[in-house]
Amino acid sequence: MHELSVMAYMLERVEGHAERLGATKVIAINLVVGERSSFVDDSLLFYFEMLTPGTRAEGALLNLRRTLMRCHCPPCDTDFHPTGADFRCPRCDTVGQVTDDGTELLIESLEVVT
Repeated sequence: MHELSVMAYMLERVEGHAERLGATKVIAINLVVGERSSFVDDSLLFYFEMLTPGTRAEGALLNLRRTLMRCHCPPCDTDFHPTGADFRCPRCDTVGQVTDDGTELLIESLEVVT
């Protein structure tokens, strides 16, 4: 259910940015959603459809791009995606350092009509 409040906030940001640009309509919103963000795609889309009527984003597409958690292994200079809770490098078995925790939710771009 936290998708409702997050989507409401996101649409406020989109509306404000569209207004500053002088946009009459938002055609598409491109979101980046980390795999570990706990956001459910269907819920984000549901609340988007529920909240957009009467806004510049009414009828717009909501495009979701999922990103993965990423780690780096300094000894062998390998970047990898950990599986489950296993943060060991698949190449040398050293525990890697997290470089991207996969928890982001951000507006990557907007497509608007001015």
